[in-house]
Amino acid sequence: MLLISPFIIEAQNQIENIDSKESKLFLTNEFTLNLEVAEILKPGNLFIAVWNSSVAFNDFNNKDVNAKANIFIGFKERVGLGIFKKTFKLPKGVYLISVYLDSNFNNKLDYNFLGIPKEQYGFSNNEIGNLRKPKFNEGSFELINDSSLKIRLRSIL
Repeated sequence: MLLISPFIIEAQNQIENIDSKESKLFLTNEFTLNLEVAEILKPGNLFIAVWNSSVAFNDFNNKDVNAKANIFIGFKERVGLGIFKKTFKLPKGVYLISVYLDSNFNNKLDYNFLGIPKEQYGFSNNEIGNLRKPKFNEGSFELINDSSLKIRLRSIL
């Protein structure tokens, strides 16, 4: 499942209306990102969100149904044990990637009574705050050329 914001859909429609010479110039600002998610301990659904806004990421609340519209790109993949790899294109920019493994297939990250995640999760730059998600500037990276990124999934419990 691919969640795309209305902005992306509108941008794609505009690209189709540009002649091929201008289109090639526009696409030179896109880069390939090879994402690897490692240390998957259980099979499940891997939820991946690519954020391009510090405001959207820092204000994100999983309980807010409309908050998903703030994700630049989001998708879900069924995975097994070990490593998951995915390649996609992104325009030049600053991004943060957040990942969690839904091992019980209920489409959410589960927490215990203390608010500690019971399922695996991770962030780009492998930044994990002290019992908090990282701030955008702590976990973000700048995409200025083709790159590879490895996220190690963590589990506190």
